[in-house]
Amino acid sequence: MIIDRIENRERYYPLGEDIRQALEYFASVRPDEPLEKANVLLDGGRVLVKIRPMTTKPEVDCPFEAHRDYLDIHFVAYGAEKIGYADLSTMRVVSYDEEKDACAVEGEGEFLPLGQGCFMITFPNDAHAPCGMTDKPTPLGKMIAKIRTGG
Repeated sequence: MIIDRIENRERYYPLGEDIRQALEYFASVRPDEPLEKANVLLDGGRVLVKIRPMTTKPEVDCPFEAHRDYLDIHFVAYGAEKIGYADLSTMRVVSYDEEKDACAVEGEGEFLPLGQGCFMITFPNDAHAPCGMTDKPTPLGKMIAKIRTGG
């Protein structure tokens, strides 16, 4: 798991062209423009960005998940969230949806703040629970890049 600010994105370019492309796309987003729900396939067709305006919710309503074949880059365009994190080895896999590459997992994790302009890279060994509220439900401009790592 990596957490940083979009201003520091160049540090992560050595992780691969797909990661560079996603972080550059996030850097082009203006925080004063509201997002509309959409899926965007970046040039080359290897990186899918899910644009999801939403409202944060209590941590108990944020289920943990993990992926086998994809890493996620969670980016906060506006607002703030608390995103759950745990090493997958400490969790119990409840189910796996192969079509969505989504493992439902249970266990304990910690919730970390992710503010406007911040991103979090979660790898296949990282369980995560997005969209937790910081103190009350608030609007959140969220973008998630899906990048294939294997499978």
